[in-house]
Formats: sequence, structure tokens, C-alpha cells
Amino acid sequence: MSTHTNMHKTKISSSSQRRRLTKRKNKSFPIWLVILAGAIFVVGGFLVLRNGQGDSGGQIDPMAVDNLLPLTEPVNPLHGWHDMDNLPNLNQPGDSLPANQPQPNVDIPVTYYDFGTIPSGPDDVSQTFPIQNTGDQPLEINRIVTSCGCTTADLTSSVIQPGKQADLTVVFDPDFHDTAGPVKRIVWLETNDPDQPLVEVSFTANVRKN
Repeated sequence: MSTHTNMHKTKISSSSQRRRLTKRKNKSFPIWLVILAGAIFVVGGFLVLRNGQGDSGGQIDPMAVDNLLPLTEPVNPLHGWHDMDNLPNLNQPGDSLPANQPQPNVDIPVTYYDFGTIPSGPDDVSQTFPIQNTGDQPLEINRIVTSCGCTTADLTSSVIQPGKQADLTVVFDPDFHDTAGPVKRIVWLETNDPDQPLVEVSFTANVRKN
């Protein structure tokens, strides 16, 4: 009788354990659901990151470059536009000075930006480029000219002290012309840097008609 009772208890205990295990299994998520949730999380994070960067797909912001020089004190800020009568001499050669001779040195960490796909209007788009002076004499920007009437540029200071930088903000009006598709625009700067009397920055965009 005792043996039968013990066997009966054992069966009941085993049955109870199976029920507990079954409940635990029912409460746990299937492995395919865990994998699917992880995939959705990764893809969602990628889309959020991309949307935060804009349609240009991760284009580097020139102002986010490491080790930018501090801003110079503003002196005679300069405005540039499409001035046909004052287009710079694009073939103007540089004049290298001896290494030990004091001189300004224009340095533009990022010279190109892609706005990606943008609507044709009504809003303008803009981007700022740092114009740095890594020389030991004041850098003078004498003139700014753009390649199209749809583009203007403003420099915070036409004189940049050694070890300083000025901000060049380039503005593009995609609604200025009846424009659609890929475009490229250039901004030229004339300087007193004997090695680089003419420098440029440029941008591209894909204009989408509304």
C-alpha cells in the first residue's frame, strides 16, 4: 500500500512539474519573435538616424569637423552674389613664398556639401563653411562671387586673424529659376594668400518639383 501510494504521489508530482514547465514555455517568447523584434529595432534606429541626417544620407556638416579654430572678431563682413562684372580670374596662378617668410594661409576644412533631394520651394537652404587662417599674418578676403543668381554667400569677417576662422554661409534658392533635377553651384573667394589667391567651395542638390 505504501509503495502504491508513493508511486501515485510520484505520478502526481511529475504531472505537476510538466504543467509548470508547460506554463513556463507558454509564457516565454518564441525565438522567431525575439529575432523579429531585434530586426525591427535595428532597422528603425537606422531610419531615425538617416532622417536626422537629411536626404543627403549622412553628409558631413562642415561645422562639425573636429579642431576648428575659434571665430575671429568681425571686421567688415562681406556679402557675395552673382556679380558678372566681377567674376574672378579662374586661371590666376599662386605665388609661393619662402617657407620662413610671414604670410596668411587660407584653409577650408570642407569645400563641398550635398543638400540631397530638396523641394523647389518656397524655402531656401543654407550651409556654413569655416574659412580658416593657419598662417601668421592676417588673411583678407577681398571679394566673393557666386556662379549663379540663385546663390548668395555671407562671410562674418573679411579679415581673419592668424589662428582664427570666419563663417561663410552659402544660401541656395531652388525657386530662383525654373530648376529641376541635379544642380551644382560654386562660390569663389579672392584672398591675399600668395599661395592661394583664389579658393572655392561648392554644393550640389537634387531639386524636386513640387
